[in-house]
Amino acid sequence: MNNDLPLLEVKNLTIGDSTRAIFEDLSFAIDPGHTLAVMGPSGIGKSMLSKAIAGFTPTDIKVSGSIKVGGVEVSSLPLLARQAPQRPAVIFQDALQALNPLAKVGAQLSLALSSTSTKANPQQLQQIIQLLQSLGFDYPKETLASYPSQLSGGQRQRICIAIALLGDASVLIADEPTSALDPVSENEILSLYRQAIRQEQLAGILITHDLQAALACDKLLVIDDGKMIAYGQPYKALHESEHRFCSQVRELMA
Repeated sequence: MNNDLPLLEVKNLTIGDSTRAIFEDLSFAIDPGHTLAVMGPSGIGKSMLSKAIAGFTPTDIKVSGSIKVGGVEVSSLPLLARQAPQRPAVIFQDALQALNPLAKVGAQLSLALSSTSTKANPQQLQQIIQLLQSLGFDYPKETLASYPSQLSGGQRQRICIAIALLGDASVLIADEPTSALDPVSENEILSLYRQAIRQEQLAGILITHDLQAALACDKLLVIDDGKMIAYGQPYKALHESEHRFCSQVRELMA
């Protein structure tokens, strides 16, 4: 991988089905250690953008344009056809559904680390424990012995972040990861997410409706009417666009 290149580079990306284009001609790039926030009105299909980048769009969706992960073109490749470094990890809205309710947390983290075993060896176990500690778990061994339903919503979302980091993905996509959390847990999760991106030198995408969360990211991409209406450093991008959505956001900032 060329460290001079963006970890994720998207050019002229168009996503749609047989009847319409959901998005047209999107272009952006994310450097190592940086997070891009994606905003736009509800219902425009922002999650479809994350699915296209991750490689698991529905069969009726057509993707054209360029998506490069670590300099490798992957726009035509589904998730499992890609090499491991080109497989983005995705943190979904509902962590309880994303986790296996019948498997203990330790088994799920071990599988994320090795991909073949639900039982970590001593060295792997120490790595998992250190990661959980860095994500704010005071009693990691007790957490490993728990089922997802025994954890709080914020704890489950932290486990999802841990699974993503253990998988060695270079791109970490968070799709409204805090929509079901209280404000305190929300702030903690988003802070941990950005911290992990910086420390591990990943490329982060945060799909969000939270203005403060978006403003805390390195770049902002705003989409409406199927097109990019603002892109760049968050405050600058919002103030340079005259689109109605950005005007409404500026009113909230005033």
